[in-house]
Amino acid sequence: MPQIKKRSAGNNPTDKNPSPEAANSSKRMRRTGFIITALVIVIILIVIGIGYYFSDNAKYSRIDIITVDDTSISMNYFIKRTAYANSDPFAMLEILTNELIIKQAAPSYGIEISEEEVDQFLRIVAQGESETISEIEFKEWYRQQVNESGFSSSEFRDMVRTTLITISLNDYLAERIPTVAEQVHLYYILSATYEEADNIRARWEAGEDFSDLAIEASYDEESKEAGGELGWIPRGVMKSELDGLIFDLSPGVISEVITDVVDATAEEPTYIYILFLVAEKDDAREIDDNSLQLLKDNAIESWLLEEMNLHELNWNFNSEIHGWINYQLSK
Repeated sequence: MPQIKKRSAGNNPTDKNPSPEAANSSKRMRRTGFIITALVIVIILIVIGIGYYFSDNAKYSRIDIITVDDTSISMNYFIKRTAYANSDPFAMLEILTNELIIKQAAPSYGIEISEEEVDQFLRIVAQGESETISEIEFKEWYRQQVNESGFSSSEFRDMVRTTLITISLNDYLAERIPTVAEQVHLYYILSATYEEADNIRARWEAGEDFSDLAIEASYDEESKEAGGELGWIPRGVMKSELDGLIFDLSPGVISEVITDVVDATAEEPTYIYILFLVAEKDDAREIDDNSLQLLKDNAIESWLLEEMNLHELNWNFNSEIHGWINYQLSK
């Protein structure tokens, strides 16, 4: 009986040379697999991206934190400035708001700072006490300043320009401070606690002399020797929140106990308690040299208080954003 040889799979001609239809089918399956894998990867990336986009980190990093009229400060720049100054975020809000107002208003006073003036100022700072500085030395100094600051070159130069604009505007305003102004002849008593100040006020109301009380109980060693006398004070020398209160007092009338903070940026602010007494008033009195210099030094602060009312201001700031900023600064 003849033997029938079985063909092994390896000897099948069909296995060695698959049909075109089978080859195309295999290619389609592989291509489909690649497409499905790619789609899965894309979907994962989209999900991750959407998650980041709506996360607090992305949400807060995209906002403009300060807007003055049509000009804004980005969160990214705000954090860099706050870190660079090692400042409290609240303080930096005020600083950058003031800068925007100053930069917007300065041209109306004829104040503009050129690139050459920025370079000149930077060279003076880089030179220090040396007689000269070479171009190579200046460029290296400038490179280090920009790198260490964390700002771009344009941001760094803009900070310098803003400083020069602020100085120029303060000088402009200081030159125009009047030498005659409304003034009050002021006395005051400083106490360490509200209870002490309230007790002193009660004693004055009972008939005791204000100067005698200041000599006995005032916390301020400088003024107590003069019976609490501060002298003639024009508007603008005292804090703005105290100015209005003082000038609203009638001569011979003591103020209520006033609570004031020594350093609002400290972790644990120190409070003081004040009693004011206006002895007399003068609507047009010559300003003494010391008070005039103080008014000149504070010229831009007084100007800002009025100028702010002419602008639309917005702070995109709340407790959650404050906490997020502090977290970024702690990194």
